[in-house]
Amino acid sequence: MHSDITTDTDIETRYTPANTLSATWLIAKRQALEAIMTRTTLIMMVFWLVFLTVMVVFILGASTSNHSARGQATTATEIAFLLALMGLMFSQTSIGIAAGVFAGDKERGCLLPLLATPASNLALFAGKVLGAVLPALSYAAIGIVVYYSEIGLFFGIETLRLTPIGLSLLILVLIVAAAFLGAGLASVISSRVSTYQSAQTYSSLIVTILSVGVSILIFFVSSWGIWAFALVIGGICVLDVLLITWAAATWQREEVMARQ
Repeated sequence: MHSDITTDTDIETRYTPANTLSATWLIAKRQALEAIMTRTTLIMMVFWLVFLTVMVVFILGASTSNHSARGQATTATEIAFLLALMGLMFSQTSIGIAAGVFAGDKERGCLLPLLATPASNLALFAGKVLGAVLPALSYAAIGIVVYYSEIGLFFGIETLRLTPIGLSLLILVLIVAAAFLGAGLASVISSRVSTYQSAQTYSSLIVTILSVGVSILIFFVSSWGIWAFALVIGGICVLDVLLITWAAATWQREEVMARQ
């Protein structure tokens, strides 16, 4: 006769903890949905979108009036620079989001249940960082689409064709890499401080440092050459992975749990 009684042994046998990738995605999905629904983030996105849209009209309006070869080269450079500016302004919202992924959860009292799950430290950090980056990159993608649509609408397809393809692709990779780097640094700080306000204060410094660093990098790209630029971007990508791995390995999870 079949028994409907389920023993503890049966439950333990059927239960399989989520692997690192699955846990990372679940944490990232939850974090991203919370960030997208934040009113402050949406307001900032609209503000930067309007501001940068107006800036594009003024900057490209002057250079597109010169139809010489030198004028077209200048326009191509400006298109690439504005692409970087547009993407980085939006992608850096990941820093503000990441500032609250640990410190904010501590203050709201919702970090302890997450720490009590079988998810590894790596899954927690990678998920939190990814959850901060996904909304920022979504906003950046919207901004970039609006940017190129604006060029085609106001300055014509011929101006749009001046876009330096190789450099532009590298800039897109840079936007993603910079978003992960900023969010990674902000997440490390957020996991080490006790209040959200402290995390925000330090994260504002990260925004300033990254903005200056990336601006210098783009400024020197013409003298370095595109391959050197690609090498630097590759180095940033490696740094992103090392940062998240180091943060997860050195985080005192049990100590945080004991203080909650």
